[in-house]
Amino acid sequence: MRKIFQYIMLAVVTIVMASCTSDIEETTATTGKNNVQLVVGEFPAFGDSQTRAIGTPDEGKTSWAEGDELLLEMTSKTLGTKYAAFTYNGSSWELTSGELSYKEDEVPTFPHVYYAPNYKWEAGKLVLKEGKVAGTDEYIEGKANITPNGQGITVKFAEATRNYSRLRIATMPNKPITVTIDKYTPAGSNMERYQDIALTSDEKGNAYLYGTFGRPAEVTVKYGRAPLATHKFSQATENAKSYVLDATVISANSAEEIKSVIEQEIANSKNDKNVILTLPSNASSSLFEVINTAIKNSGVEDGTVNLTLMGVMTIPENAFNSLRGGAPGLLSVYLPDVTIIKRQAFEGNKLREIDAPNVEEIGFKAFNKCEQLRIVDMRKASRIEYLAFDGCRYLNWVRFGALSSVGQLDRDGRDGIFKNCQTESIDLTLSSRQSMMQLLPTEEATFKWCSTGQSYWDSKDYTNNKILGYTFAQIHRVDD
Repeated sequence: MRKIFQYIMLAVVTIVMASCTSDIEETTATTGKNNVQLVVGEFPAFGDSQTRAIGTPDEGKTSWAEGDELLLEMTSKTLGTKYAAFTYNGSSWELTSGELSYKEDEVPTFPHVYYAPNYKWEAGKLVLKEGKVAGTDEYIEGKANITPNGQGITVKFAEATRNYSRLRIATMPNKPITVTIDKYTPAGSNMERYQDIALTSDEKGNAYLYGTFGRPAEVTVKYGRAPLATHKFSQATENAKSYVLDATVISANSAEEIKSVIEQEIANSKNDKNVILTLPSNASSSLFEVINTAIKNSGVEDGTVNLTLMGVMTIPENAFNSLRGGAPGLLSVYLPDVTIIKRQAFEGNKLREIDAPNVEEIGFKAFNKCEQLRIVDMRKASRIEYLAFDGCRYLNWVRFGALSSVGQLDRDGRDGIFKNCQTESIDLTLSSRQSMMQLLPTEEATFKWCSTGQSYWDSKDYTNNKILGYTFAQIHRVDD
């Protein structure tokens, strides 16, 4: 006769910090002919971080939660080795894959029991689930034994094996970040590697990595292309210890806060002058005036500041207009959340590169006379007003989305968005959704290039590297 564990109940144990207890409450459920128990000890919490704690310590996961999964391996002398997964539904553990069975007159053994959310059983081995990345969750091995009466299984993590450490990255809540690491061995692996890992922080602003960081492992955290933090471990991390990396970004909502952040970040910069600010989504023109003044008064050379503005959705008119006595020359600007850049926002600035991945609309003369501008990455831009890049004579790489409305002052094209630019030297990249464009008059006695709905990529213009009345060095197609 076989006993098959089809349904098992969780025994809840009170958790006190990261300690473990031997007191276990038992819950019994009747299934068919057999009384079956699964007794699970408390979750082995990591506890407080050991180094570089930021603000209030955060232990991370401290108890079992709905959706947690245990992976068990059981060996029977008669029936061989069986593999199963049990999932916690909030009140009990349910068999969700595989089976555990043994003959009534024998005592099975449990070579392995894991809490490893990224993994599943496959042909008797633990393999990564589809879409999961090693090192982004726990890989804990506990112990399991059959109860003396043969009616249940006891699972304990009191002496859990953690051959790795945890890195808690404290950053902005609910944001995607990229972590680049060298000399890193992810939990569940025995291979040191260099890799980029995509994570999303939780509602507290925490993201976690599990593994061994060698000496001298270097960790860099970015939001988009904006560097938030870099840390080099002076010695290898210790197993079962938690570490914290500060990748927080200061939110600036007032003139004094903006002034303080800019002064501090420029003072802390060694070579590149990097300034990272989080602004309100509807930041006013007055806040941009404060940014300009603070950068000017910091004493940096013209055209040396890499500015990242997060949170803000619109760059207002004349925000960094150097022709009107505004911002000093910026070296580069990264605007991960901006959707609209209004008229003359950067006019006359000395910046060389702008990356605004979510911008959809670019205003009149937004970059007029930005003579040093070389790179424009606005992969969603579809609506552009006339003279937007007038005088950007060194422009050589531009990426837009699927253009739908592009302004022009006259019919012959002399006053389009790239007036006084050497478009024959520009590599232009457009969306695979790009349509043919036709020039139509507007009510304001100007003209506008509008989408026809017919694919641009099947046209003679594409073959000849032409669009909007201009000829480019190359026109590239990219899926988006």
